[in-house]
Amino acid sequence: MLLLVGTVPVQPGEVFEGPVSFEKGVFKVGQHELPPCQGSAAMALAAYSVTNAMNAPAPYVLFGGDTGGGEGTRAVFKRFESVLASMVERHVAHTAAGGTEPLVITFHYMLPIMSLMKHAIEIIDRLAPQALLVADAGGMYAARAAGLSGRFELLTPDVGEIGFLAEKEATHPAYVAEYLFGSENFDVPTLIDKAYELGTASEVLIVKGSKDYVAAKSAAPHYIVSTIDYPDVPELEAIGGTGDTITGLASGYLSIGQETQDAAFGALAMNRRAGQKIGAQVFTPVLEIIEAFGATMHV
Repeated sequence: MLLLVGTVPVQPGEVFEGPVSFEKGVFKVGQHELPPCQGSAAMALAAYSVTNAMNAPAPYVLFGGDTGGGEGTRAVFKRFESVLASMVERHVAHTAAGGTEPLVITFHYMLPIMSLMKHAIEIIDRLAPQALLVADAGGMYAARAAGLSGRFELLTPDVGEIGFLAEKEATHPAYVAEYLFGSENFDVPTLIDKAYELGTASEVLIVKGSKDYVAAKSAAPHYIVSTIDYPDVPELEAIGGTGDTITGLASGYLSIGQETQDAAFGALAMNRRAGQKIGAQVFTPVLEIIEAFGATMHV
C-alpha cells in the first residue's frame, strides 16, 4: 500500500485526500479533479501507472493546495496522523488476508519545515514503524535538514541535490551552490560516498542525471550498486516533472513488494524507456511520458 504526501499549486490550504484515479486524461484524488501537471501530481500519476498495471491498490493521496506560502504543507501535516492511522488499519487487514506488500509513505513537494517533518516521523515510528519511507523535493530537504535522512528507505536527489545531502552543515540546497554547476568539487560518486560516510543518506539512493546512479548503504564501502545511461534520451532532463515521475515509479514498485534496489533501477529504466518510446522532445509535456508508462510496462 502506498501513501503519497505533498502539495499541488491550487487553492492554498485546501486538502485533497483519497485514492488516485486517471481516466481519459482526468486526474482525480478521491472526487477532486486536479491538474495533471509536474510536481506531486506527476509523482502520483507515475505511481498509479505501476499499481494500475499490476492490479494493486491505487496510491492513496494526502495533498494540500500550496502556492508557496506553506498553507497546504501545514494543512497536510495536520491531517497526517489521522490518515496514517486509517492506512495502518487497512494494511493490517490486508496482511491478515495474506498480503505481503509493505506500507510505503512518500513525502514530496512541500515547504521544508523541519519541526513538522520531525513530528511526522514520530507519528510513523509510533503507528507504523515498519513502513518504508521515500522522499524527494521539499520532503527530502526537510528530512535532511532535520537530521532524519537515515530513517528513509529511499531518497531521490538529482545531481545537484546530492551535494546538499553530502554537505554536513547545509539546511537547503541553495546553500551548496558550489555543487550545482559542475565545479571541480562536483563528482557524483565522491558525493555519494560522502553522504553515506556522514550518515546523511538513506538506505538506498537514486541520483538522477544524464547518468543515473543507484547506491546502497549495504554495499559499503563502495556504495554504488548500479548505473544506467541507456536509452540515452537527453531531452528528458529538460522536461519538468521527469524527476518526479522517477520518484513515483520507485514508490509504486516498492508498494507492490519489489526490493528497494530493484525498484530504484526499474524506475530509472522505465522513465528512459518511456521517453524513448514516444520520441520525447524538450517541449513534450510530462503527461505524455506518464501515459506511455502503462504500455511500456507490458512490453
